[in-house]
Amino acid sequence: MAINLNNYSLTDLQQLIADAETTLEKRQREKRAEVVAQMRKLAASVGIDFEIVAGETKKRSSRTAAVAKYRNPANPAQTWNGRGPKPKWFKEALAAGKTAEQMAI
Repeated sequence: MAINLNNYSLTDLQQLIADAETTLEKRQREKRAEVVAQMRKLAASVGIDFEIVAGETKKRSSRTAAVAKYRNPANPAQTWNGRGPKPKWFKEALAAGKTAEQMAI
């Protein structure tokens, strides 16, 4: 099935994609339900009863940035949360005689 997409506007293409995704998800749900029904029927034929636990997939929670612990005294816009490698400004401040406690927020 070849569709000439060159004649579609951006809005039409976006709508086509959204409609296709919706249709795909619907068909996948229907296919899953069909397979589960077949599994239940087969299991019942040998005297087994079971429950399908795997439903919708879990969405990963998005990570939030760690709270800044240190601030550059020369440039307050630069901060560091204490994780990962020490930034250049932090190393330079330590070499200049500052302590981590003095740069703590």
